[in-house]
Amino acid sequence: MTIGGTEFKITRLAFDDDVRRILALTSSSALCVKDISNTLGMPITKCYRLVRQMEKRGMLKKIDHIDTNVATYQSNLRAIAFRIESDKLCIDVEFTDGGKRVFEFSPRAMGMNVAPTA
Repeated sequence: MTIGGTEFKITRLAFDDDVRRILALTSSSALCVKDISNTLGMPITKCYRLVRQMEKRGMLKKIDHIDTNVATYQSNLRAIAFRIESDKLCIDVEFTDGGKRVFEFSPRAMGMNVAPTA
């Protein structure tokens, strides 16, 4: 796993407060970016950027086109669980379509200097 890989990017997004707010808002119904932006009080450009990143990583799915320039998006995540196992951060991701992925990160892979304990 490379530090710039999709696994690390989806993990970074999962820790972002605005991403979590978008996921919560779109968990029960699909919304267009303008409605997401207005509801959350988020600048529209930031909202578009996050929605694009989330769709690219499978966290949101495009549901429908309202017209040629406007689409609606809905959360594609059912659950994210974080656990520590054998000195690794493990992240279990469950998608609404039933798919599951597990990401594992060692402290070194995440760029952390961990001093050995005595």
